[in-house]
Amino acid sequence: MSAATAGGMPRHALVGALMLVVGAILLAAFGRSLGDEPPAAPVVVVASYDVRFIDRPDGSLAAVLADGRPLGTLSVAESGFTRGMMRGFARGRRQVGIAADAPYRLTRLADGRFIMEDPGQTMRVELDVFGSANAAILARIWRAGDALHVRTPG
Repeated sequence: MSAATAGGMPRHALVGALMLVVGAILLAAFGRSLGDEPPAAPVVVVASYDVRFIDRPDGSLAAVLADGRPLGTLSVAESGFTRGMMRGFARGRRQVGIAADAPYRLTRLADGRFIMEDPGQTMRVELDVFGSANAAILARIWRAGDALHVRTPG
């Protein structure tokens, strides 16, 4: 029979558990001593467009640049995610007193991600984290804005 402690648990099981705890603490301490994570790559913006979304009588959303040039329409089926995101932004706008019809900023980063943000507050949404289908809908709007801005080689 193996030696048991007063509680009836085998001594070698307690020693093993203690060694696991001490080992985990030592590994964590060693990991911390290695320093911080490497610096993140800089965020490079390809382009940003200030966009307004306007409710249409049929339930769709018209996307227009801040100057009024049309970018396209999100059908009723496509507009659910964008409407939900705008409701979150609208709540923040009411809290800080920003006009409800102020444009949002749609940005594309060099790594292909899209971000929707409210320039009047610190709220931003990385669209890709909500699925490629949702990001693709707003990417279409961004590409329409990009087509309206012809760049000259610089």
